[in-house]
Amino acid sequence: MSAATGNDEQAIGVLLTDDPLVVRQLGTVLAGGRHPIDWVGYGVATARGRDPLVVVVDLGRADGIELATSVRRQWPRALVAGFLALPDQALWLSGQRAGCDLVVNRGALARRLRELLGSPDGLSRRTFPLLAANDTAGRLGFVAAVPDTPVGPVAVYQIEGQLYAAADRCPHAGATLSAGVLDHTTVTCPRHGSQFDVCSGQRLRGPADDDIAVYPVVVEGGQVLLVLGQSVDREG
Repeated sequence: MSAATGNDEQAIGVLLTDDPLVVRQLGTVLAGGRHPIDWVGYGVATARGRDPLVVVVDLGRADGIELATSVRRQWPRALVAGFLALPDQALWLSGQRAGCDLVVNRGALARRLRELLGSPDGLSRRTFPLLAANDTAGRLGFVAAVPDTPVGPVAVYQIEGQLYAAADRCPHAGATLSAGVLDHTTVTCPRHGSQFDVCSGQRLRGPADDDIAVYPVVVEGGQVLLVLGQSVDREG
């Protein structure tokens, strides 16, 4: 996920804030534990013609969410980190949905960046919030439909205490699968009767010819998160 940097080329970080605490603390953040990051402004990074390793966005500024969305689109391989000076759950979730790989409070920003950049696996996972973990309590079977995610419509199911996320569009004619009947792990398309296993994605009955995608989910920070860029082991 991170931008590649050569041994002789210093990593660039784009800093979209003038918060003095953040600016001071980010001077201690290293690129992969090797060299200090060269923190520059948005225009400077663009003029240099190099993709940044990290982009830090103050989500509390008036255009913070817009900026996060813009840099995610411009630099898809960069680590986009958003921070908040004051607790705001709505902004926190908006930052995650805008494409931030990390959303933290201001005081924890530098520490979390050091952890991610220093870990071989820290930059390999990107997530998207689906719903609050509390919303799954006591729910069995179909839990929620989330129509807008980076991978398209997704339905969340809870089967025997385990959460699953499956594509919510039938590959045959595009019907919303979660509107159909769920029998244990089998969902029946409400339009033409195709059946799929929501845990494995396997097509069980046509007229659909293809399986549906299934995605790993994790529960962190009180949210059910869709893990992007990873596939579910269908044999598991």
